Amino acid sequence: MKLLLKLLAPYLAVGIFWCVLRNGWLAILAYHVQVLFWNRGSLRGLHGPNCKRILLAAVPTAIAGPLLYFLLPYMTHTDLTAWLESYKLTGLSLALMIPYFGIIHPFLEQLHWAQLREQSPISHLVFAGYHMMVLYSLIKTPWLIMCFITLATASIVWQQLTRQSESLTVATLSHILADFGIIIAAYFITV
Repeated sequence: MKLLLKLLAPYLAVGIFWCVLRNGWLAILAYHVQVLFWNRGSLRGLHGPNCKRILLAAVPTAIAGPLLYFLLPYMTHTDLTAWLESYKLTGLSLALMIPYFGIIHPFLEQLHWAQLREQSPISHLVFAGYHMMVLYSLIKTPWLIMCFITLATASIVWQQLTRQSESLTVATLSHILADFGIIIAAYFITV
């Protein structure tokens, strides 16, 4: 039961605060409160041996932002600025989301999902799936499928990086590179 509740944590936050109340900040904060609850006492894992080879494996995620910047106009069925406005992510709210989503979110998400990936292979699909709840109102269906596949694959890669480095450091760095690039691209598209 505990595993199921942990897997459903982002679905609960996104379902209530993103889909119903349409508030991006409340959605991410509700998710992170659950992550902290389920992982209390586990706020470690960012350490490990020197792993240059493994760090190089994390670098490809750095292209997520630039790639999104150029592809987003072809991927969406809704204007990004209007979409972000509908979730109260504009101006200062969006600017504050850059460091939060780009640094804090990847750390907490890796902390939460690293254990779940080891407990059940279905977690890769559940991880990718909750992101679809956020993106379905923005991204065209063929791109939504591509996003799902990309996120499930990223989850598998992050699991392997964590196993190889024996810590969350490399997976978290990879996740930071991806999320920071994505939020920066979204910001520059809308300004």
